[in-house]
Amino acid sequence: MSITIHKDQVLKQIGYKSLPEEKVLTLLDEMLELGNKQISPLMKFKKIGCSGEFHPFFHGAALGYFALVSIGPELENQVKAFFDLGKAMEGYILDVVGTVAVKQAGNALWAEIIEDASLRGFKKGFRRAPGCKGVPMPLQKRIIDMLQEPDPGVRVTSSYMLVPRKSFAFLGRFGGKLEGSFSCEGCPQFSTCDLRR
Repeated sequence: MSITIHKDQVLKQIGYKSLPEEKVLTLLDEMLELGNKQISPLMKFKKIGCSGEFHPFFHGAALGYFALVSIGPELENQVKAFFDLGKAMEGYILDVVGTVAVKQAGNALWAEIIEDASLRGFKKGFRRAPGCKGVPMPLQKRIIDMLQEPDPGVRVTSSYMLVPRKSFAFLGRFGGKLEGSFSCEGCPQFSTCDLRR
C-alpha cells in the first residue's frame, strides 16, 4: 500500500490555522516530495484467540488482533541528517510528514482489520495501543514478537519504545463488553486521539 501525504495534513499537524508565509510553503513542498519518496509503509496484523491470556483488554471479546505499523527508517534517517547539518526547519517539517504518514498508515491498517472482522460477522471494534489507559508499554514487545514472521524490521528497546520511531503497535478487539478499566474518558488526549476513530 502506498501513502501520499498532503500539505493540508502537515499544516494541521504543525498547528497552522491559516497559510504560513511563502518561504515555509516552499520548504513544505520540498519536504513533502522528499517524504513521499522515503515512506515505506509496513502494515501487519494477526488474528488471535481471545481467552484473555494475552492481555485483559481481550477478556470477553469474541475476536482479537495484534497489529503493527511502520513507515520504515529512511525518513527518520533523513530527519537526523538534516538536524546534523543544522537544517532544523527541514528536519522538523520532514519529521511531521512522517508523523502524519504513520497515523495515516495506522488508520489504513485499522480499516483492513475492520474489513477482516466484518467478514467474520463483526461490525464495531475498539483499538488501543501500549501506553493507553490499561495497556502497559511492555506489551509492545509481545506484539512485535507475535508479528516477527517475516521480520518486520521493527525492534523494541529496553524501555519498550519502537525503532524506527515512526512505528506503533496496537490491539484490536471485537464483540463482547469492554471493561471500564479500558475507558478512554479521563485520558488527556481523549478529544483528539486517532485510536478512537
